[in-house]
Amino acid sequence: MSRELKSGYTTGTCGAVGAYGALDLLLNGNENKIVKLKSLNGIDLEVPIESLTRGKNWARGVVLKYSGDDPDVTNGIEICAKVKIVKELPKISKGLYFDNILIVGGRGVGKVTKKGLQVPPGKSAINPGPQKMILNSIKSLIGDKDIKVVVWIYIPKGLQTARKTFNPKLGIVGGISVLGSTGIVKPMSEEALKDSLFVELKVLKESTGRDWVIFAFGNHGKSFCEKMGIDVSQMVVISNYIGFMIESAVKLGFKRVLLIGHIGKAIKIAGGIFNTHSRVADGRLEILVANGVLIDEPRENLLKVLNSNTVEEACDYIEKKELFNLIGNKVAQKSREYSRDEIEFQSAIFTFSGNMIGHSDDFYKMAGELVGK
Repeated sequence: MSRELKSGYTTGTCGAVGAYGALDLLLNGNENKIVKLKSLNGIDLEVPIESLTRGKNWARGVVLKYSGDDPDVTNGIEICAKVKIVKELPKISKGLYFDNILIVGGRGVGKVTKKGLQVPPGKSAINPGPQKMILNSIKSLIGDKDIKVVVWIYIPKGLQTARKTFNPKLGIVGGISVLGSTGIVKPMSEEALKDSLFVELKVLKESTGRDWVIFAFGNHGKSFCEKMGIDVSQMVVISNYIGFMIESAVKLGFKRVLLIGHIGKAIKIAGGIFNTHSRVADGRLEILVANGVLIDEPRENLLKVLNSNTVEEACDYIEKKELFNLIGNKVAQKSREYSRDEIEFQSAIFTFSGNMIGHSDDFYKMAGELVGK
């Protein structure tokens, strides 16, 4: 019997813990060895602090990144947070400003140089999830006090670690990104993850008796459903394994699937790719362009698409928005064909902003029949 794989915590969690430990030392003199905090999906975490250092009006917390059983290149590296209390927040072009708190990436944290990512060009590559965790940790200590705080996140080995990632290709220069949509790293052993996904789907079928399910690629899909008012109790987060999960759904007797995903994953299914991991296959921009040709999208727009950094950016260049409904229909069609017509699919596609940009023709009809809205 295979053992249960251990989860870890993200670079964003490390930054938040380091910032909390540093500010608690600076304000209250507390030398925390362990910091308790909630992940963004409500799970209680206890994260050790490797070291704390205090200066006159600043302090630093260092946390060692722990990836559990996930084969992550950042495992074991130092994530450092230096906090400083200031009279006025300095003007730093790459900084992220939040009222009386400034978060900025230092050495080893990349800077975004291209469009289409979750952080605008010119800013430190600290994603929205980590931003929120860091803000929560700082606000829990300063409360209503009129205190201005600068949080520098820096990663001594960030630049050399970035060479082992896709960051340079994405236009993130000078280091790695500070990531984490929930704060927790779940292990990515493919067979173990597939086994757990099959069990989750089987339990859902046996416990509810329903012949339908919602598939979402990740936490962004779950958040999108919650925003739309769709009950996520009948949802399975499928990661990259859409082909495997369709086969599993057929085996377990499901007849209808709502497939909800970010355009960056969904576009691959429209091209007949049923493992959406970037190492398996890509072609996202090419698939978008090929379908754009079918609806006579202007050539100059399609050339911009091909030269885009991400699909998210490419979407901004599309003039004929019906293209995204065409993609939605192809996602549903290709998925149905993959099931050998055993399952009816309807799909919805969204961007990181949380806005739906396209859907298959009968998405709202099926969604209304199954889950309301």
